[in-house]
Amino acid sequence: MLQHHSFGTAALVDEVIQPGSKVLDLGCLSFGTTQTFLELSCQTFIEDLRSLLLEIYAADTQSRAVQLSGHLTKKPQRVKIDIVLCWDLFNFMEPELIARLIEEIRPHLKPGTIFLTMLYTGTMPKAPADFKRLTGFTFNTEPLDLQKPLPTYRYSSLKLMKTMGNFSLRSSLLHRKGMRKDLIELMFEYGNAKSQNTVRAGGSSGAISAFRKTRLTELLFPALDTALAQVARSPVSKIFDIGQKAGRNIQQLQRSVGELFISDLYSAILWQCSRKVPFDGAVQAALRQATLPDNLDCILLWDLLNFFSAEEIQSITNALYNYLSDGGVMHFLLFKQEQLPINCGVFEIQPSGHVGTYIHPYGNKQAKFRTVTDVVKSLPQMKVLNQSTGRIPSGPFYHEITMQKVVKD
Repeated sequence: MLQHHSFGTAALVDEVIQPGSKVLDLGCLSFGTTQTFLELSCQTFIEDLRSLLLEIYAADTQSRAVQLSGHLTKKPQRVKIDIVLCWDLFNFMEPELIARLIEEIRPHLKPGTIFLTMLYTGTMPKAPADFKRLTGFTFNTEPLDLQKPLPTYRYSSLKLMKTMGNFSLRSSLLHRKGMRKDLIELMFEYGNAKSQNTVRAGGSSGAISAFRKTRLTELLFPALDTALAQVARSPVSKIFDIGQKAGRNIQQLQRSVGELFISDLYSAILWQCSRKVPFDGAVQAALRQATLPDNLDCILLWDLLNFFSAEEIQSITNALYNYLSDGGVMHFLLFKQEQLPINCGVFEIQPSGHVGTYIHPYGNKQAKFRTVTDVVKSLPQMKVLNQSTGRIPSGPFYHEITMQKVVKD
């Protein structure tokens, strides 16, 4: 039996759920989450799709779709759902069945309805797990002991969005303390309208409170402006932000681009390395977890590269280069000092165009790369578009660079 702390559920309760909110739980009544939402004066509907999947696993797709329709409880037309809890059920539903589910409940969706789902990244279990609530948002995830496993399906965030239709990715959560290492939590938002209740990526009340108490210093980064000018306000642009997720306000960045992908790449790489994965493999595994498209227009590395050697930087940038579209840009900051902060900084783009910045206190680790030139040379297939220098108040001097992928003739 494994425990899993659901940062996604915590973020929904902390930031979205209000008295009177309507929650559709596709899991079992025995999961125990119903009580959490009832205590918050929410109207909760339970569907128990796991029991259905166990009953109809041997039927053909068309029969499964028909039985799904008959299984779902009919609700008054006026009921509009705020939150749908999908748990790990999508791992055991073919695309056609997921699409049928969405169509069945679409009359009850509204712009801003959030779906929280969990995808397995390792060995698939035999059936959907029991998520039995312990305390807070920590669950025992007990697998079912079946003689014959249910069919399973691998999904990326992009494939799920195509299957579900008219959904955008709002947040992805993985590798957090207390989470199962083989689970990634994804939040999808229905409709084109931006939700008034933006869910912060990786949100949990403790982490958010910590950052809210931290005063951000607003700075201008000219090279960043150049990078964002390549993608700003384009409905089809794709940007990858590798900064810390917990507690950050990414609302302005979301408004500026078509699709936003977020991954705490630093933590993901370190976790892979802690499993004795060679560094190149750790980078590739971390990027696979981010479920990125292969045509990114902009990658924001912020201060990530400062924490790696020149050779490790080359491994990271070479891997990222393959995700960039022709003409795509990469932005990063290099500190001009030997002593490193204890962790990557916090960077929030503000409506004014400034960047709210927080650099952690210095630790004992020394910078590993030699010079700015070494880093630039690690990207031979890119050219410098813009650069500037400055100093973060009470922090390091920095060199800011935006580079562009050279279009091949």
